[in-house]
Order: sequence, then structure tokens, then C-alpha cells
Amino acid sequence: MKLYYLLFLVCLHVRLFAIPPPNNAIALSLGGASATYLNAFGIENNVGGLAFSPQQISLNASNRFGLSEYSNIMLAGNFKSKFASMGFSYQISPIAGLTTQKAQLGISKKMGNNVAVGVALNYHRFSSTNAYYHTSKFLTFNAGLYYKINKKLNVGFQIFNPNRSTVTSFPFEKTSSLFRVGIDYQFAENITCYSDVLQATHEKLDLNVGLELQKDQYTLRGGFGLKQLIAIGFGWQTKMLNIDVTAAYHNQLGFSPSLNLVYAF
Repeated sequence: MKLYYLLFLVCLHVRLFAIPPPNNAIALSLGGASATYLNAFGIENNVGGLAFSPQQISLNASNRFGLSEYSNIMLAGNFKSKFASMGFSYQISPIAGLTTQKAQLGISKKMGNNVAVGVALNYHRFSSTNAYYHTSKFLTFNAGLYYKINKKLNVGFQIFNPNRSTVTSFPFEKTSSLFRVGIDYQFAENITCYSDVLQATHEKLDLNVGLELQKDQYTLRGGFGLKQLIAIGFGWQTKMLNIDVTAAYHNQLGFSPSLNLVYAF
């Protein structure tokens, strides 16, 4: 029974790897729409946006579907210089006997007052407690573009792993490519709508939509995705500290909580 459970989790993880689940509480609360959201986690969602993102160090802890064997921790940071913005991240996801790790280094540069481009190099490591499975290590890259059309409308584009890096030679397995296009529009001073369209290798088109409402230091967010996901989140911030919590619901797999702790400097 335990073997079947492990196989189910691994198959689920492989399927989600094509269109990975949102990597932080804010993205999750917006239904996954994150191509134009400006924070340190943009190194993965749209590295081009790091040039417009604030300097911060961010930590996310999340759980998938209430399964103790399926969690994720991610640390990300964004630092600005006169030349460009530099980002880094590290995340680890244990799933039963399988552990995936990912380290990223990215750079984003403004090409004018309204446009920025970026690129990130990613190191992946898959390992298992089962001696039958070999440890796998490989590299991928992602690139992104962020464009401020006007004061209310922004557009983002990201491409991840277009060359489809090889995970294992025997059996021959390759990772998926992912293309993401997103927009955000500010309806009012404190109301912004976010939307992403994603296309992964051998997957159907995915749509994510979210709404963010801000009042003083408080933020309320809600969103949904076509992959049977709805979410709601709450945020509180001071000048240097942000805390965001989110709960998402999948109508077959259940609840997924997520927490962000952010230090801005």
C-alpha cells in the first residue's frame, strides 16, 4: 500500500512539474497569476520583473493538499545595484521518498523607464531514499520581460526551459517547457486584477485570475485557476515586514496552506 501511495505522489509531482504550483502565498492567493507581481519570488515567475521589484529577502513555507509528505520551502532575495538587479532562490520539496531541490541565480536590467529583461540559471537535483532510483542533476534556464504600458497596465512574459533539459538518460526523460504571459490592471487606487495564461509541454492551456484589494497596511486577495483551484489570502505589512497567508482548495485533492515572511530593506 505504501508503494502505491509513493507512486501516486510521484506521478502527481511529475504532472505538476509541467505547470508547477504557485511558489509563494501571494501567487497562490491570486490563483497562480504571478507573471507581473513584483516581489523576490519573481526570479521564477518572471525574472524580468526583478528590476522593478523592491529589495527584499522572502521565505515561503507551504503544504500541498494537507499531505505531510508533500511540502515546500523556498527562500528568495532581490538586490539592486546601479547596473542591474540580482536575484537568488533556493527551494526544497520532499514528497514521500522523493526530494527535489532547486537553486536559482538571476539578473534583471531595465532597458528604459518602462521595460526590463532578465535571465536566470537553475540547478535541479532529484534524489530518493529508495536505492533503486539514481540521483539526477541537471540545469535549466528561464528568461522574462516586464513592460509598463502605462500607470495602470503592466504586461509580463516568461519562458522556462525552452530546450527541455534531460532528467535521466535511461529511461530517457526530459523536463517540460513552460510559456507564461500575464497582465495586471489597476481598476482603482487600491484594486488590482492579475491574470496569467500558461502553456506547458503536452498540457492544455491554463488560465489564472486573481484580484487584490489594499487598505492601509492590510491586503485581501482571491483567485482561481482552470486546474480546479480557488484561493483566498490575507496580507499585513509594515515598512520593513510583510506577512501573507493563503489557503487554496482543489475540489478533488483538498486544501493547500501557504505562508510568506518578507523583510524589505
